[in-house]
Order: sequence, then C-alpha cells, then structure tokens
Amino acid sequence: MRRLGSIPRGFSLVELLISMAVFALATASLAGLMIQSSQMNKAQQMRADVQSNATTCLALVLQDLRSAGWDPLNVGIEGVRLPAAQSDSIELFADFNEDGDTDDQDEAVTVRRVADRIEWQRSTGGPWVTLAEHITNDADGDGTPEPMFDADAAVDPTEVGVRITAQSPLPNHRTGEYMRYTAEARVALREGL
Repeated sequence: MRRLGSIPRGFSLVELLISMAVFALATASLAGLMIQSSQMNKAQQMRADVQSNATTCLALVLQDLRSAGWDPLNVGIEGVRLPAAQSDSIELFADFNEDGDTDDQDEAVTVRRVADRIEWQRSTGGPWVTLAEHITNDADGDGTPEPMFDADAAVDPTEVGVRITAQSPLPNHRTGEYMRYTAEARVALREGL
C-alpha cells in the first residue's frame, strides 16, 4: 500500500477557483490601468496637436508681418492694409526683389480667417492656400470668435497684434469638451508705414 503522504497532491477545486478569481481581478486591474493610460496619452497628444497648430500658424503669420513694409528703393510701399482696426484679415506688402513694386510672388500676402481655417494668398490674384484648420478664435468657448488681428489704428498702424485660437477637431473623450489653445503676439511695424 502506498502512503498518503507520498502521493503528490494537486489543487482542490476551491483552491483553483480562488486562484482564478485572484488572477481575473489582477488582469482586470491591469487592463483598467492600461485603458486609463491610453486615454490620458490620447488627451495629451490632442492637446499637443492643438498647441502646435496655433503656434505654427502664428509663427508663419508673424514672419510675413515682420517683413511688411520692406521698401529698399523708398518708393512709398504701403506695408499693411486692414479693413478695420479689429479684423479677421490683413494684407501685407514688401518689395523683396527690390524692383519698386509688390506685384511679384510673396510680395503681396493676404491672410484671412474663414470659418474654421486660416488661408493665405501669396500674390495678388493667386490661389488661396489653407495655412491651418480648426482655428475658431473663440478662446473662451462662448461661440463668439475674437478678431485675429488687432491694430492700434485702421489707417497707418504702427503695431499689430495677432491672436490665433486653435480648437481640437473632436471633444476630449474624458471631459466631453473641446480643447483650445491661444497663441498671440504683438508686432511693431516698420517705420514709415
């Protein structure tokens, strides 16, 4: 006869059920943490995309705004034209090829906000190109967009402020609200404008 102590003992049904329940709880907890981490990463990526959209667009507009009024032949080029002191469009002029006019490519630039995008035209009569999308200029989310350009005067301005508010294309899945980011700067224009 064999002794009871010499037979290898297996798991009882109760022990097996308890270990499976502990394993299921640990797996569920780990899955929950992974899902939460993934959602946080998605929200952070969405925030980074919104910030990048606004700051990149602002940098491109500021580059042209700082060049406005370049008049190496001193022929009296108008540097900036605004429809009003607060506006969603601006025209910028610079004589880059030093021929005494602003009729060539990149010398007469128009920037405007249309619906939820910013477009620019790099020469008079040229095609409109979308510079950025998901631009609402509604920084506080009240449904009323703020003007993109704010000049100290509608005629012969000496300083122009630019404000660009980008919004996420979809609401944040955790909060249900759209993410917004506003990038802004003021530029002193070239003298003689």
